[in-house]
Amino acid sequence: MPLPDHEQSLRRRLWLAVGLTALIFLAELIGGWWTGSLALLSDAFHVLTDALSLVLTLAAVHLAMRPPSDRHTFGLHRLEIFAATFNAGSLLVICVWLAWEAVQRLLHPITIRTKEMLLIAFIGLVANAIVIGLLHGYMRHSLNVKSAVLHVIGDTASSVGVVVAGAVMAITNWFWVDPVLSLAITAVIAKHALWVAWEAAHILMEGVPYGVDTQSVRDALTALPHVRQVHDLHIWSLCSSCRCLSAHLVVDAKGLQDPSAVLQSAQEVLRHQFHIHHATLQLEAEECSEHYLCENHCHPLPPSVNRQESAKTN
Repeated sequence: MPLPDHEQSLRRRLWLAVGLTALIFLAELIGGWWTGSLALLSDAFHVLTDALSLVLTLAAVHLAMRPPSDRHTFGLHRLEIFAATFNAGSLLVICVWLAWEAVQRLLHPITIRTKEMLLIAFIGLVANAIVIGLLHGYMRHSLNVKSAVLHVIGDTASSVGVVVAGAVMAITNWFWVDPVLSLAITAVIAKHALWVAWEAAHILMEGVPYGVDTQSVRDALTALPHVRQVHDLHIWSLCSSCRCLSAHLVVDAKGLQDPSAVLQSAQEVLRHQFHIHHATLQLEAEECSEHYLCENHCHPLPPSVNRQESAKTN
């Protein structure tokens, strides 16, 4: 089955981004050795992690397109999250290394060929900007792509720092400017990396997707005709773009007579209000059964049902 147009476009752009990033790495690696610039050389290895991140993202996108199988009934969508976790972890390692190198530079500044460094850093800056432009529109659809683009954004910030520091050093010989900017850039990269790692961990822990309120979902389902109670409700994500839900709906006798109508209404509410497109719903006539995942939740009956039960008691 052919891939959707947006997936084909993403794969083409990722391939182009990988090629550009590899060229940046080679240029800065050779340039760092030639000019004696540790900042440029370290940025080259930062770019190398960008290339590896993009390759990993491309592999994850490709594998995620495989259809579900008897062995992987949900498909391979979760690979996106593992790739994002690896990318975030590698970013944090890079941040530690960059911070260490920046401190060493503050203690032991060196003289470098600033003009040559500026030229190579500017070329890398332009190439990084092109890569960001290619992939920026896909960041909100995929956590994996988002983490990979953050890699490139971090390196772009580094390139800006190198260009600015090179210009300042060429004019003033203030060689301490380079490590100071590097420390500031490292702090920004670390902040974004921690956020991606936190979001990936939340998905791996089967947390409720960001932007979805469990009580609001329960209220929306309970408000449907013939639904008396919602229990054993679980909401999670396979990846950043695939929300899942399972729940038991306690319905009245009329609802059991036409279960298809109840299920269709519930599915429509979940799709349109909460963007949950994979939902498994079970209709029941009795209240919550004994099960530890269900017993640990509070599932009050809707007010209308409570009033009816109070009237029967009186």
